[in-house]
Amino acid sequence: MGTKFARGLLISTSAVALLALQPALAVAQTAPVTPSATQATAPKQGRVTLLKRLILGAGRVKVATDTPQAVTVLEQEDLDEKIMDDLGDITDKIPGVKATGGDSNILGSNFNIRGFGPQEVGSNQEGRVLLTVDGATKYYESYRMGGIFADPSLFKRVEVLRGPASGTLYGSGVLGGVINFTTKDASDFLEDGDKGAIRVKMEGDSNQKGYVASAILALRASENAEFLVSGNYRDVQNIIAGGGFEKIGTAGQFPSGLLKGTFYMDEAKEQVLRASYSHTETDGLSATSPGGLPVTMPPLVPRSTSDTTYILSYEDEASDNPWLDLKIQASYSEQINKQEQFINAEFSYAYWELKGENTFEWEGEGYENFLTVGLQGKYHERRRFDLDGTGIGSHPEGNQTVIGAFAQNEFIWDEKLTIIGGIRADWQSMEATGTSLFINGNPNFAKRPIQPVEVSDIALAPKLAVHYKLTDTLSLFGSYAYTQRLPGIDEEFSFIATTVQGKLNKETAHTVELGFGQELPDVFQDGDQFSYKLTGFYNDVQNRIVRGGDTLPVSTKPFVNAGETIIYGVELEGSYDTEYAFASFAASLIRGDEKLTGRPATSIAPDEVSFTLGGKLPDYDIRFGWDARLVAAQTRWPEALPPTADDQRRLKAFNVHDIFASWKPQEGTLKGFELTGRVNNIFDNNYQEYLQTAGPAKGRSFKASMAYTAKF
Repeated sequence: MGTKFARGLLISTSAVALLALQPALAVAQTAPVTPSATQATAPKQGRVTLLKRLILGAGRVKVATDTPQAVTVLEQEDLDEKIMDDLGDITDKIPGVKATGGDSNILGSNFNIRGFGPQEVGSNQEGRVLLTVDGATKYYESYRMGGIFADPSLFKRVEVLRGPASGTLYGSGVLGGVINFTTKDASDFLEDGDKGAIRVKMEGDSNQKGYVASAILALRASENAEFLVSGNYRDVQNIIAGGGFEKIGTAGQFPSGLLKGTFYMDEAKEQVLRASYSHTETDGLSATSPGGLPVTMPPLVPRSTSDTTYILSYEDEASDNPWLDLKIQASYSEQINKQEQFINAEFSYAYWELKGENTFEWEGEGYENFLTVGLQGKYHERRRFDLDGTGIGSHPEGNQTVIGAFAQNEFIWDEKLTIIGGIRADWQSMEATGTSLFINGNPNFAKRPIQPVEVSDIALAPKLAVHYKLTDTLSLFGSYAYTQRLPGIDEEFSFIATTVQGKLNKETAHTVELGFGQELPDVFQDGDQFSYKLTGFYNDVQNRIVRGGDTLPVSTKPFVNAGETIIYGVELEGSYDTEYAFASFAASLIRGDEKLTGRPATSIAPDEVSFTLGGKLPDYDIRFGWDARLVAAQTRWPEALPPTADDQRRLKAFNVHDIFASWKPQEGTLKGFELTGRVNNIFDNNYQEYLQTAGPAKGRSFKASMAYTAKF
């Protein structure tokens, strides 16, 4: 699907929305307001803080404080309140997680978790952090861009699982963790008795002038069928960095869309069939390679990208059958990156994926047990098409096949002790395809067909985690995970001069996590809730795979095994909620050392503390607050690598402050309207994120969004 289709989808959906708004507004102005029977008799629920949100995974449904792993969940309200520019904005207040995309890479986002992942957008993270959309795998690094190009407007939920313990269910080699993006559903906009809903939304920004428009149509065709159509269009100008510097190359037009159908196969609505299609396009200028200011070096080139995901899934919860809780999903994901200057080529990355899992449940006196078993198959194609007959040698082509089998058992004793054990085995086979290039002692490229090369291996990922409730409010947890990461196509099949890359050893990592969490009700007044969680971790990575010139002298092989790296740290997050106030806080301190060179690991973000303080006026449906980030200087820099002027800017400490307010009437004639305003970087600080090399960050920005949802 192209730009014309996505733009047409938005226009068509908006037109339907405007037609539907006229009778809906008329009804809203005349209809009396009466509380429903459900509202009148509903029992009072405990307050849901950041750490009390449900974690969607195998076994018993949990909240973050009951999970023996560091997990953070952002819901629709959080995403709306941020008025996001790109997906990188989700990381602002998640400890140990940083975006590495940069705002000069046209929505291309990638992520670094606990020092695993790219240090910058142009360096591969090679699957150490897994990104999924509704469970479908997204490729981790499109050539010199990000790993995911989807528009934030498509999503309602983001789940961030930190650490390699996630590998059992998602795949071996996820040393950093997993980030799951969940798209919107028709049911998010429909209540009992609704046949349909229309939602229109506009966003504006004083800094990156332009607009973001979106329209959603949700329909309940019958009691067993729901449909959602969403169209979004983002048209923005260049960003102005702190101090008034214009970042050339940050403008562009970005259409996106989502089509989804949900079909219930039984009266209980436990057998569910879903089909979805999502698509985002970008078109504009981007830096040819990471590093430097985008107006100086490197030069900017025209680039267009497309990010597409097709998904077909079936679920059967079968609440009356403890031996059946089945999930089957087939998906196709493709990212295309087309560059028109410097290197005139098109790069594509496609995944075909099939996954099935079932959870068996049984219980006895004082205990419950959940056993999840599954199979997963992936087929990946990495391609480069040279539009002018030249090409690039640092982007090998290849096919990758992965077949994985996994099992995870969760045992719960007396509602106090939880023991989770799991193991996964992934068999991987890769073959080099197409042609590659080499440099023969001069700047002229020469092309040759690559020799047939095929490699295969097996990776294992066992784990054991324990969670124990000392009291009704205080819990301790600990875990051990071992994972193996097999080399990717880029690492295994790259070569310099006439030397073909030899077989690399797989990375291995031993990881230990320890921590505790607490949930405290009625701390300052009746009905309030305070939750916090402290996690310490220690990672010992052997045979780490790096580029030959990254931490070692330049080798005849682009990628080498660089020995052992130790990464350890502490993460703290917490939240508080009461009727008239709310707050959250997060902090991270991470260190890492490369044993072979004796240097500090340069992929680790500096120490950081962030917090939010806010108030609520429930009688008026108003929320307001203050966000702050206090980021320390990055003093752990290798002495053997003197920082350049650009590095020195990235190493400096900074703090940034935002304020926000939202109004969402829940009753009366204005019910359905939503107004949100933000002032980001209110002091217009000129700063740069350490893990983003695309120049200084965005300066002061006045942002506003207005939405209206009408039911019929």
